[in-house]
Amino acid sequence: RKADEGLATLSEDGRSPISLRRMAYVSGLSFGIISGVFSIANILADSAGPGTVGIHGDSQYYFITSAFLTMALVLLHTFWGIIFFDACERRRAGSLGLVVGGHLLTSGLTFLNPWYEASLGPIFILTLCTGLWAFSTAGGSFHNILKCLSCK
Repeated sequence: RKADEGLATLSEDGRSPISLRRMAYVSGLSFGIISGVFSIANILADSAGPGTVGIHGDSQYYFITSAFLTMALVLLHTFWGIIFFDACERRRAGSLGLVVGGHLLTSGLTFLNPWYEASLGPIFILTLCTGLWAFSTAGGSFHNILKCLSCK
């Protein structure tokens, strides 16, 4: 709210130039993209050598699974941003705790990366569930999806 007041002070008409929902999307997506860029930068550094992953019995799927994991983390950060902003605005400590817990769970699951199916599967399930939660938090509903798909 203080940031909203500061943005309103700077604007010409006295209103905040960006809505809270847009700010949630932008901050979550921005944090996700930055996280993904750093993650992929490390993966690309691994691929440049001096040794290449996969030569001494490592999985040949290292790069593709890293790309999928990065995609999931970018999406998760976007979803967490939406849910976190809403939880702060509505003072919902439980939602804040679930966002932080989901982040810790996802981070912990990456310790299982040597067994890709043990980390990617649960992370993608968490991504799907968190995405549905963020969609409903942002005002989406199943009726809206049907309406969009029917082009009415």
